[in-house]
Amino acid sequence: MMKKNFMKKLGLATMTTVAALSLAACGSKANSSSANDKTTTITFWNGFTSTDGDVLKSIVKKYNATNKDHVKINMDIMTWDNYNQKLPTAITAKKAPDFVAMNYGDMASYVANGTMKPMDDFYKQSGVKTSDFQTTARKLGVIDGKTYFIPMQVQGMYLYWNKDLFKKAGLDPNTPPTTWSELATDAKKLATLGNNVQGFVMPKDGGAIFENLLQDNGGALLNSSQKKSALVSPATKKSLEYLQDLIYKEKVGPKNISGAEADNLMLAGSVGMYINGPWLNAGLKKNNINYGISTLVQANKGEKKAILDGVGFGIPVSTDDSKTKAIYSFLKYWNTTEIGKEWSSKNKCAPYLKSVAADPEIKADPLVSTMYKQIGYAKPYYQGNKNISNINTNVVNPLIEKVLAGSDVTSSMKAASKQIDSALKGQ
Repeated sequence: MMKKNFMKKLGLATMTTVAALSLAACGSKANSSSANDKTTTITFWNGFTSTDGDVLKSIVKKYNATNKDHVKINMDIMTWDNYNQKLPTAITAKKAPDFVAMNYGDMASYVANGTMKPMDDFYKQSGVKTSDFQTTARKLGVIDGKTYFIPMQVQGMYLYWNKDLFKKAGLDPNTPPTTWSELATDAKKLATLGNNVQGFVMPKDGGAIFENLLQDNGGALLNSSQKKSALVSPATKKSLEYLQDLIYKEKVGPKNISGAEADNLMLAGSVGMYINGPWLNAGLKKNNINYGISTLVQANKGEKKAILDGVGFGIPVSTDDSKTKAIYSFLKYWNTTEIGKEWSSKNKCAPYLKSVAADPEIKADPLVSTMYKQIGYAKPYYQGNKNISNINTNVVNPLIEKVLAGSDVTSSMKAASKQIDSALKGQ
């Protein structure tokens, strides 16, 4: 499924309430071990509800059965939307889980409200090989010089293409476009196939795609201080006109489609090219789609730009310090070569541990090894900025929807810029 902006359902009132709490209280005592217990039970929430959730369940089960630290994990998996509705309330009620998996885009809001613990000491633990982590992956969890989450999965947006449709359109099925210009040319050829074939699909809620394109064209959402909008620019206009020309004017794909609907079209084998995250791989394989994946297209040949995203482990402030050692036991287990390899190979996502990337089987996997190439140069997006999640949901996605429907680019851009400034002032 196209990755959602998971914070969109969190009301400001809820987060303000969380910020006002006295956060020194301990977590739910129902899950605490008494002094006489040999086993420390810790609770864990996450939103891995797809096939990746099955892999996670297997890893947690194996950890519970084999760890020698006398730790047991009780895991609760729910949809990310439900997770982000429940977690602030749980923290308010002092019933939060002991640790969580948290989306990078959501982390800043929780940190800004004082609801997550710093975790810098994890990298000082015995058995943690800090040098094995890709620097870019470690930086995902850093806000204002402090680490608030430890990597669990890193990802970006990648180009997927249907090899069978490429062949039918007279394109080389083994040579995807490398620039946005080439993508437009190929998309037009693919769209001529008819029979409901879409050359390229741009979801109306595809903020992550637009922001990569904007960055490639030298544009930005915010100025260098991140206190004002930088949206009104030639780069923004160029980026929006590119998408409008492709979808609204050239009609290479539908102009009013959600990410979930776009996913389904790709999984049905009726889309020539699509930009999405690693979670799409499982469905494509299950549906026996003959596809390829490449690093994200660029504005110019040879350039290397991309936005780095991911999921990490975090600890709510309501968790008693006595649980930290048990939590770190699992996090160390997760960040071993064995488990990193299992997660990357089964879920087809880029490794962030160098030892996993160097594994012969991982290097031989064309999907995983291709995605890994992008991890080295991709960078976190507006790191630690609590406003980005809100801006993406309430400004960027509506802007894309208007432009894809044919609205004037310049006036839409200016209106969106004012909205960004209002959002920055209001928060």
